Amino acid sequence: MLKQYTRSVSWLRAAVALIALFAIGQTAYAFTTIAASPNVNAGIGIAADPTGSAVYFTDWSSGKLKRIRNNPPGCTSATPCPVEDVAIGFSHPQDVALDLAHNAAYVTTRDDPGTTGALWRVDTITGAKSLITFNLGAPHQIVLDVATDSAYVVGFSSGRIWHIDLGTGSKTTLMSGLTSPVGLAITNDRARAYVSEQSASARVAEIDLATHTRIRNVVTGLSQPFYMSWTDAAQVALYVVERSPADLRRVDLPTATSAVAASGLPSNASGVAVANVFGAVYITANTSVIRIDQAALPMSEPVFLGIGNVPKTAIDNDGYADTTTIPNYFYQVKHAPFGGTLNIFGNFTNFVGLTGRYYRVHVSKDGGPDQVLMQTWSWPRYNPATGFYESAPIAPDATGRYEIPSEYVALHPERWYPPFIMMRWPSGTNGTYTFSVELLAADGTTAVALPAANNQLTVKIDNDPINVDLVSIFKGASSVGAGGVLINPCDIVSVAPNLYFPLVTAYDPNGHLYSYNVYVVWGHNQLASLASDDYSHHVNAEGLHLWSGITNQPRPVAGWVAQCNCAHTFFVEARKRTIDGYNYLISGSGHQSITINNTMNTCP
Repeated sequence: MLKQYTRSVSWLRAAVALIALFAIGQTAYAFTTIAASPNVNAGIGIAADPTGSAVYFTDWSSGKLKRIRNNPPGCTSATPCPVEDVAIGFSHPQDVALDLAHNAAYVTTRDDPGTTGALWRVDTITGAKSLITFNLGAPHQIVLDVATDSAYVVGFSSGRIWHIDLGTGSKTTLMSGLTSPVGLAITNDRARAYVSEQSASARVAEIDLATHTRIRNVVTGLSQPFYMSWTDAAQVALYVVERSPADLRRVDLPTATSAVAASGLPSNASGVAVANVFGAVYITANTSVIRIDQAALPMSEPVFLGIGNVPKTAIDNDGYADTTTIPNYFYQVKHAPFGGTLNIFGNFTNFVGLTGRYYRVHVSKDGGPDQVLMQTWSWPRYNPATGFYESAPIAPDATGRYEIPSEYVALHPERWYPPFIMMRWPSGTNGTYTFSVELLAADGTTAVALPAANNQLTVKIDNDPINVDLVSIFKGASSVGAGGVLINPCDIVSVAPNLYFPLVTAYDPNGHLYSYNVYVVWGHNQLASLASDDYSHHVNAEGLHLWSGITNQPRPVAGWVAQCNCAHTFFVEARKRTIDGYNYLISGSGHQSITINNTMNTCP
């Protein structure tokens, strides 16, 4: 059933998806059997009551629509939930969709006598059923659009997407020529349909519903793909059930990639329903209905989006930023610790889709005790009444609980600039900090499950200064022992040789030096670069992420010959790799000035 989000948010889905893909391997996940044989005999379609009080499924063999009662999230394999018949007498029922506000369920049947399959309405209280329309060509998955009293259905043998008026039963072909379509998902703006096809190159196709054309095959090479469900309200990814082998696959739409989210499902897994409010994924199979904890599934949407211009996936497990892992990205840093005040961005779109309305941010330092952050800040928010972005305060309550701004609930993140700011944190003492989010429902107390694997952000903090100095200048050689002569600041040098060795220190005791540059200036805008170096030439030189730099070393090593007689100032400048997500924060410089009068040349 289409949720009550009708605005087109394709740009938002793409933005969120930029950092939504986490690589995984094929893994068997523990699941809970909430119903089994003899109550399940070829379970096919499934739909979850949004209140969490029940799960409905179609039983193909017995020809029944059934309901699993008593809060399915509480059922266990040892104590399955009660199962009851809602309606009977169907001819091979395929799928079910719910409109419980009107006490209605809709069921597709594959081959009613004298027809090629039909769509039925069921009264969920009395079990009475009525025919809506027929000759749909082995209809399978249903998507309801309650707001327009209509439904979308795919026909396996007709190769069509049907749009059906639930009041009159009239049906319209929106797309034909599909190859054995089974699963169906529709975007909230009704612009796109996604269809699983059991063709030779079994696939998920993207369909433009306005132009009735195939846009692309999102992924191919699937194994008997069956029903589908959006992973959450952001609609950037789909769960697709594969029947053989029985897997749950996650398909990421913007990147057109897929990976197995859970393998080793019961035989002939078919239907999938996501109940975000309870963090549950329900799947039908040949002789069982199972529940998987959504938070345990890999490739869930991210909790943390990033820090400043650094995406979360470009921060390694030790808390260092490395955006060189993203080719052609405009903001390139390598093994950079963080410091200063950090803008931490969170996935409010997904939080709202999971029914979250409040959050707390927790942090621990170096594995120590957990603390709740209590920061306050202001952020630009668009005021439609004035037409300007205006400063809006953000503050927690006494328990550290922040309310998710209403603009995200209404799918208007663009009214914040930039959007998705979750925490503005002034870092302090050096160390390794680990952040996590506690998500709460609208009552402010009920916990909403977040994917455990993604609910962690590790940040390496280094706010220490670096040691930078132009220590001394020698003439002739780089030390007294090598025959050099020390030149004091402001000395006038009139005796040969004309060969100078500035000794410089550009050193970070913490091993986070980024670069240094040595140069000399004289006369009217005259400058010569003497030496430079940076971390790209010393990656992991002193251990993982570490390069300290140099201490009291001649640069250039072979010395420098002045061009003309004049006052000269030698400089060294250095930067540390510490960033706030936007800029390098820590730098230093040193210089010494002398007058060179032994070149035999007059400066122009």
